[in-house]
Amino acid sequence: MAAAVTLGFVIGGLNALTPRVALSASVSSAVSASKHAVTTSTTKVGGKSYLRVQVTSKYGTSKKFTVKQRVCVKSACRTVTSALSIKAGRTAWQGIYLGTGTYKKSGVPSVSVTTPKPAPSASAPRPTATATIRVTETVTVTTVATVTATPTVTVTATPTATPTVTVTVTQAPGSEALCGAPTNSYGFTFCGTGNGVPAPAQNACDVFNCIASFDDGEGYLVMCNDQMVSLSGGIEGACSSHRGVLRTIYRTAA
Repeated sequence: MAAAVTLGFVIGGLNALTPRVALSASVSSAVSASKHAVTTSTTKVGGKSYLRVQVTSKYGTSKKFTVKQRVCVKSACRTVTSALSIKAGRTAWQGIYLGTGTYKKSGVPSVSVTTPKPAPSASAPRPTATATIRVTETVTVTTVATVTATPTVTVTATPTATPTVTVTVTQAPGSEALCGAPTNSYGFTFCGTGNGVPAPAQNACDVFNCIASFDDGEGYLVMCNDQMVSLSGGIEGACSSHRGVLRTIYRTAA
């Protein structure tokens, strides 16, 4: 009865490893000891080879089994290692992929058994580390400087524009006879048929706007380009400050 159970387990394990695929080769070997049984075999499925390692533990506590099996394909050999942790009285197996081609075992497997370290108990007290921290207080002194600002007043002088005086002479009715000169009772005219008016040219400033230096003139009466009248006609520099001489002013014959 025990043999039948073991055979059924092996067949079922191989089928689980490669479901619905026929096995092309299977070679097994067993290593037994008083406390455990180890079986290894090579299997080829679909052109790929596997190593199956099965371990039955007879120990009363959990054990870790390390199984090393040498395998060869053609003339190349290597050692394959399998590690299984098995509870007391249980059986476990592991399938290891070897590669393509047909692998064969070489010799019997070597087995080492160790006892896993127990997990630390949750109730076990954990050591408490005591650290002594020294606090050194550092005082930072910040000096604040007070700056007193002295306002600077900048005075920008605005240049004074010199107004340009434009004199418009409105001709009174009858001025056509004077060739555009203002109507006057002193005979002043712009017509060249009259006589030149030499200094002192009295009453000229009653009819025209005379320049400031009119009385210093020693020439004859002329009108400058800015419509001011000068008595420096015929003298070099006449009306030089008034854009030059525009015309000579005449007086009709008495």
